[in-house]
Amino acid sequence: MASISGGLSRLMPRSSMNPIGVNIAEACIESVLFGIFFVLAMTSLAVLVGRNSNRSSSVSARSCLSERIWTSPLFIATIILLMSVTSHWLISVRRIFDAFVDYAGGQAPMEYYLTVEAPTQVVATAFVVASVIVGDIILTYRIWVVWDRRLPMIVFPTLCTMAYAAMGISVVQLFATYAPGETIFTEAARRRIVVLTSGMRRTNVYGTGSIAYRIWASNRAMKHGHAFTGVGLTVSEALVIFIESAAFYTFWTLFFVVAYAANSLLEAFAFHCIPAATGISFMLIVVRVGLGFHWSQIAGDGMGLVGRRPSMRKPHIPYPPRAITLNVTRTIEQETDYALRYTPDHPHGCSTGEISEEMC
Repeated sequence: MASISGGLSRLMPRSSMNPIGVNIAEACIESVLFGIFFVLAMTSLAVLVGRNSNRSSSVSARSCLSERIWTSPLFIATIILLMSVTSHWLISVRRIFDAFVDYAGGQAPMEYYLTVEAPTQVVATAFVVASVIVGDIILTYRIWVVWDRRLPMIVFPTLCTMAYAAMGISVVQLFATYAPGETIFTEAARRRIVVLTSGMRRTNVYGTGSIAYRIWASNRAMKHGHAFTGVGLTVSEALVIFIESAAFYTFWTLFFVVAYAANSLLEAFAFHCIPAATGISFMLIVVRVGLGFHWSQIAGDGMGLVGRRPSMRKPHIPYPPRAITLNVTRTIEQETDYALRYTPDHPHGCSTGEISEEMC
C-alpha cells in the first residue's frame, strides 16, 4: 500500500499545485456540474409528476390515494439530492468570498483553504457525506429493481451504506475537532478516510457491476431469442448501461480515492465535486426510467419492427372480416423499464417483450 501511494504521489506531486488554484478550479467545475444537475433534477421532477398525473387520470380514486407522488422513492430521493447538492454548491461559493474578502481581510486565502476545521469546510464535508449516502441508497434500490426484487442482492450494498454513514459521521466529527495547522493527511484522518472510501468503493463497484451485467445479459438473451444476427453491444445499449449503473458516479469517486492516496491537493477538487457528480448520475437514471414510461407505446411498436424488413404488400384476406365486440371489464397498468429485455426464464414478461418493473 505504501509503494502504491508513493507511486501516485510522484504522478501528482503536491509541490506543483497551488491550493488557491485548486479550490478556484473546483468552484468553477462544480458550478458547471451543478448547472447540469439542476436541469436534470427539474426534468426528473417534471417527468415523475407528469407520470403520476397520467396514472391518476386512468385509475380509481382509491388507487390514487395509495400512489401519491410523494410516496415514490425516486421522487423523495430527487428532492433530498436537490437540497444537499444545492446546499454544497452554495457553501462552495461562500468559501470563495470568505477566502478573498472576509478571512483576514482577504490577505490569506491559502491559509483559509488549508484550514480543515473551518466551519464551512466541516459543513461542506457533511453535505458530501449526505449526498453519497443518498446516492448509495438509490443505487441499492436500483439493484433491487433491476434484479427482480431479490433481497439477497441488496444485503451487501445495504451493509456497506450503513458502514459508510457511520464512518462519514465520524469523519465530520474529526474535522470539527481539528487543531489549527493540522492537514487532512494526518494519520488519524487517513485511517478514517481510508475506511470511508473503502465502503464507498465497494458499494459503487458492486452496484455498477451487478446492474451492468444484468442489463447486458438480458439484452443478449433477448437477441438470441429473436435470432438476431448481431449479439454485440449497440451504442444505445452501452449508453443505457452507463446511465443505469451510475458509472459516472463510480468513476468520480475512484478519482477522489486515487488523489487522496497520492496525498495530492486534487483530493479537495475531487471530493467537493462528488455531490454534483452523484446528483447527475442518479438524475440521469430517473429521467431515463421516467421517459421510458412515457415512450412505452412508441418503444413497444418499434420492437415489432426490429430484425425484419416491413412488407409493403397488402395482405391477402381469404375471408371477409367480421365485426366483433369486446367489453373491457378490467384494466391492468404496468410500468416498464426499457433497460431490460425479456428473457425466457423471467415470469414477468410484458407484451412488448420486456421485463416489467415498478418505478414507485
